[in-house]
Amino acid sequence: MARYLSFIAYACATTFLPGPNNILMMTQASRYGVKKLWPLLFGIWSGLLAVMLLAGAFCAGLSSFVPRFAAYFKYVGGAYILYLAWKTLRRGGMNAGDAKDVPLTYVNGFLLQFLNVKVIMLGLASFPGYFLPMGNSPWVVLLFAVTMTVCCGMGNLIWTFLGSILTPFYNRYYKVINLVMALLLVWCAWKIVR
Repeated sequence: MARYLSFIAYACATTFLPGPNNILMMTQASRYGVKKLWPLLFGIWSGLLAVMLLAGAFCAGLSSFVPRFAAYFKYVGGAYILYLAWKTLRRGGMNAGDAKDVPLTYVNGFLLQFLNVKVIMLGLASFPGYFLPMGNSPWVVLLFAVTMTVCCGMGNLIWTFLGSILTPFYNRYYKVINLVMALLLVWCAWKIVR
């Protein structure tokens, strides 16, 4: 249970940060409002679930064939999380950028997840460190994918609903926010490799 709660802290720390999904939702919401973005949100969430299921199944399958895999891959995952912490610490304020004339669709959100390196690496880095010690059954993979999707989804909703309100706040306090998030990520990396 402690490992699972640690994973939730990790998932929230990494998925609540500005990333492709959250920036996209914020800019789209500030332009079109929340009502028109539900198809895009559902596309992002179903794409996230699919990517997390694939990442979990890949890691679980690989651990069945190469049992020593988890012992080494958790260090790769920890190193990637430290890299995210470093990038978070160095990140500046946000620029909303340009939005398209029409809101993006379900298909756009779904396909974005298969091109979103952050999402893919989060899946590959976190499953071995947090879930593989619980086993490599389909239920463990499903728990991982659903938990990661719910945490990501909450972050997406926050950025969507706050949209234009969040941008000035983040731009004003981004150094403090980034420091706190970077420290949370360092803590998560330590929890994975110890």
